[in-house]
Amino acid sequence: MKHISSYKAFSNALFTGLSKKMTAYFEPLKNALEVSDINILPNTYLTLSLSTSFLAAIASIAIIVYESILIPMNPLALAMSLLFVPAVSFLIVFSIFYMYPFQKVHQKTLNINTNLPFAINHMAAIASAGVPPVKCFEMLAEFKEYGDISNEAKNIVRRVNAFGEDITQSIKYVAQRTPSRDLKDLLYGILSVIESGGNLKDYLNEMAQLALFNYKLSRKKYINSLSTYADIYTAILIAAPLFLVSVLSVMSIVPGPGIGGISIIYFMSIGIYVIIPVLNLAFLIFITYTQPEI
Repeated sequence: MKHISSYKAFSNALFTGLSKKMTAYFEPLKNALEVSDINILPNTYLTLSLSTSFLAAIASIAIIVYESILIPMNPLALAMSLLFVPAVSFLIVFSIFYMYPFQKVHQKTLNINTNLPFAINHMAAIASAGVPPVKCFEMLAEFKEYGDISNEAKNIVRRVNAFGEDITQSIKYVAQRTPSRDLKDLLYGILSVIESGGNLKDYLNEMAQLALFNYKLSRKKYINSLSTYADIYTAILIAAPLFLVSVLSVMSIVPGPGIGGISIIYFMSIGIYVIIPVLNLAFLIFITYTQPEI
């Protein structure tokens, strides 16, 4: 923790002025930090992003210089490397920092939407006992199995108990901040029932049935999508490479300049050791990113 605090102090000392000027242009990042529950100020997060990106650029310069000492490089190639590689390194690291809060928001949304049908069903069972709404959220907050829904319920309870807010004000505050559209609609629905004096148990029972139906439907759609993805994968990453390898193997027997001046063997090596692994990795990332939480 001391090392982290020291690094934050180092980052703030170098880039506080610049980050304050940049904060106005990074309003979406500020909102993402708040919604994702990352406990760090936007200005401090920007200073950490800038300092880490700057260090990555310096490290890339040091690596290029070290390699140029071991293996002498063409002066023009060395100059171009020193110009572009640090800039690319800086942009890549800064982009990772920038996208991280949005990824956290996405994960939080998936977690809420996955657990919401079961949380609503639980709340309906609690409400059927005639307990007040704040008690429903208190009991929901105690069940860690519901993930970020429990955290949202905990926020409602904390604002009621610690800040002395009315339950309707607390629900409205959390509904405005939550990244999940489904949870937002549910909270506004609960708010409407409370303010109108309606039957909360009936409303939650109806919403639980609807949420479970949508949950099953989304899983069925995803399974159908997986079938389509499997066909695409088979065609592009299994059948096509085998066909190309067969064609290139025949072409390599015939004397010639190759493809675009590149030898057939070299072209096949690039495909086998670079293109196909990269495409497989990209497909795996795509499947991992699009799959619903279980």
